[in-house]
Amino acid sequence: MRVSFFSSLPVRLAGLILLLSGLTLLVFTELNRRAVERILLEQAEVQAAASMAATVDGVEAVIGAVERTVRFVARDLDGRTLTGVEVERLARNVVIDSPNVSGCRIAFEPRTAGAATERVGVEVHRATGPNQFVTRDLAITDPGYWVSDSYRGVIDRAQTVWSEPFFDRGGTDRNVVRVAVPIFLTVGDEREPVGVVAALVDLDWLRRLANVQEFSDTSFTIIFSRSGRVVIHPKATYVIAETIETLADKTRVPELLTIRQNVIAKRQGTLRYAESLPARRVHVNYKPAKIAGWGVIVGYDEAEFLKGQRAFRGITALYLGGLLLALAGIVILVTRFALRPLGQLALAADEIGKKNLECEIAAPQRDDEVGRLTQALRDMRDALKAQHLERRWASQSLEHQLRYNQLIIDSISELVLVLTKAMNITRVNPACLRATGLTEVELIKAPLARMVRLAPRAGEPTATNAEMLSQALKDGRSVRDLPAFVAVKNGQEIAVILTLVPLLDANRVVGGVVTLRVVTPGVT
Repeated sequence: MRVSFFSSLPVRLAGLILLLSGLTLLVFTELNRRAVERILLEQAEVQAAASMAATVDGVEAVIGAVERTVRFVARDLDGRTLTGVEVERLARNVVIDSPNVSGCRIAFEPRTAGAATERVGVEVHRATGPNQFVTRDLAITDPGYWVSDSYRGVIDRAQTVWSEPFFDRGGTDRNVVRVAVPIFLTVGDEREPVGVVAALVDLDWLRRLANVQEFSDTSFTIIFSRSGRVVIHPKATYVIAETIETLADKTRVPELLTIRQNVIAKRQGTLRYAESLPARRVHVNYKPAKIAGWGVIVGYDEAEFLKGQRAFRGITALYLGGLLLALAGIVILVTRFALRPLGQLALAADEIGKKNLECEIAAPQRDDEVGRLTQALRDMRDALKAQHLERRWASQSLEHQLRYNQLIIDSISELVLVLTKAMNITRVNPACLRATGLTEVELIKAPLARMVRLAPRAGEPTATNAEMLSQALKDGRSVRDLPAFVAVKNGQEIAVILTLVPLLDANRVVGGVVTLRVVTPGVT
């Protein structure tokens, strides 16, 4: 029987080695991949944390400097009597000294400069050209300014107020945020707010700051105000137009609401969440700014930092696949060479199992286990061949002996019966059939007592004589020359002399042979 390719021992051994080696390599590769990914993500986290810290520091530095400048101007105006020209010069200096300030407003009530002085309000903002400024007299161009929330709200609160980001239409025509500080008049022990110094901070510097702090292609920065209004976002259309709440609903990222709540509580941290458009896994760091109550979010796509590692994983998978295939080929070749005689031995054993002892078994070429197995199989074949030949001779001899014995028995004129231990007839010779006129079917398996009756002895019943034969057979004793009668087919009997000899096998009685010698030829 020829073994199929996949059922052969070399292929199975190669498959086992390939499986174990492959599993081992895959486990180590997976562990290495996870370790490398963890290291890469930790490096990305360090870069994101540094970028966020730099962004927050930049925001606090700029808006903090602007707030300090405005506070200084407001304190400097406390109790001073200034003309409109002097106020314009102060406002211009604020814009000139602060490159991120696009405009400045100084307005106060008449009480600041005395009862005879009228209300003063000046606005200075940058023009389109370099070192060009536009100046407006608010008392003339915007007389309602003194009742607006941007002025009256600061007076009523009597503290620094940061506005929400807005588009300064008609002024700088830019997205700005306003910081306003009240001007106080000290009368005795009381300080009363009588005016406002406000600076408009151009939000473009925030975009430049965010661009400078980018550390990867997918990194992004989101800055939102105290109320959640978006100040800076990668998508310019979201600035001012969206809040964190609407952005969370639009992008289906509820984690943004968690970030805002933590910023309001002045907590910082990190989050991971999945975005659907585009589909990516995002990691973000967030932190509140100490000034103005703004929140800063710096995030990145984790897949960008794992891109090189995943490409390397593909190369590694190809390399491992090729290595395992090469290993499988080497194992198959080596095992086929080493175990090639086993295939021939298997075929020879199969032929021997089919009793073909003339099959060819090549002489062993190597002095190893396979060589010794080959020689042992050759010796076994030769021994079986010799044993088979001896058995065939013995069988032929036994057949001849049995045939001769049968001829001898059949040639005897005396009646011969072979009995079992139970005194049942198992064989008869032709003389029995001729003398009784019965057939083998009528005699075989019949009890001896149905055919043979012992002649009664004086003073002994017939049954006792019949039981004597059975007991003698059980004891292994021979009984000779007993007078008896044999029933024939016509119902008559023939007088005979009975001899019983037991058949022994290793001193164990297995049956008996009865010979009946006819004493009178006539019928009684």
